[in-house]
Amino acid sequence: MAVEVAAPLLMLAEKEENAEIREFWDLSKGVTYTMNFPELVGKYCVGVGFPGWLFTADEQGHMNLFHLFSRTLINLPDMDMLQGFAFQEELGCDRITYVQKALLSSDPLSSTDDYVLALIQGYPRTFAFWRPGSKSFTSVDSTIPYCAFSDVTWHDGHFYGVSFMGNIVILDFTSDYYSITAARVIMSQIPPRVACSNKVYIVYSMGELLVINRDGCHNFEEGDDGYGVKQFRVYKINDCSYEEVKDLGNRALFLGFSATLAVEPPPGCQGSHIYFTDDCREAYFCMERGGGKDMGVYNLLDGTIVPHYTGQSYHKLTPPLWV
Repeated sequence: MAVEVAAPLLMLAEKEENAEIREFWDLSKGVTYTMNFPELVGKYCVGVGFPGWLFTADEQGHMNLFHLFSRTLINLPDMDMLQGFAFQEELGCDRITYVQKALLSSDPLSSTDDYVLALIQGYPRTFAFWRPGSKSFTSVDSTIPYCAFSDVTWHDGHFYGVSFMGNIVILDFTSDYYSITAARVIMSQIPPRVACSNKVYIVYSMGELLVINRDGCHNFEEGDDGYGVKQFRVYKINDCSYEEVKDLGNRALFLGFSATLAVEPPPGCQGSHIYFTDDCREAYFCMERGGGKDMGVYNLLDGTIVPHYTGQSYHKLTPPLWV
């Protein structure tokens, strides 16, 4: 995001024995908060980049934006209006998880009709966007062929999307209509086969567009929970060139199965550290307990990894995520 925010809360997974009660862990204070949210029971949730806001979807294909603190609910067009969704159903895939990422351009509480919601939709991982008052989503046809997108960020009227191969597409929303600018970025010392087999994230922070590669997501076989982060690499993008970043200074990154954030960390968090949650859905969907294993804090300066949340919290649909 373009605006630095306080460290997000870690929303823990739904519990079978009491699905309405959700727990939120504050890593800066080391405390857990408990709240009652019947609105989230059985729903698929994704963080969208602003404190408290979630994108949610249910088994019927209904989609919403929901604000945890004010309980504001914004109805979105149904999932079957997204491009490619019918094909997803034909494949027999889980319809509820068709949306892979979601990001807001601004906080709907402060800009009630002047924001854009961008989605990365499951097949073929292309973009769609929605504005308040619209009855449907607009799908974006990328000018880069065979480009499956991994993450998206927002800055100054533009969405920046990054693919698993390091391609960057810029969507210009500075007028009533959007336009697309595509730029291929070849990431230093990351062979295409490696970049393609891992997760790639993007965030705009302090005047810099950063791309992050996560190594270790796909080292598994069906039913095997041996996957896990081995290394992160961070790159600063300058037009169509790149520069590897070894030190983020007084910035921390929060990434995983939610919008990627760059923050000036409060007490209890550290700069040049990456706070990550389990984003290896290809692995945890194959396991009975679901996702929640691959979480921790990566020190960009020395490559070490330590845990942040030390409890257990697992779920196939919505494992722990930053909100």
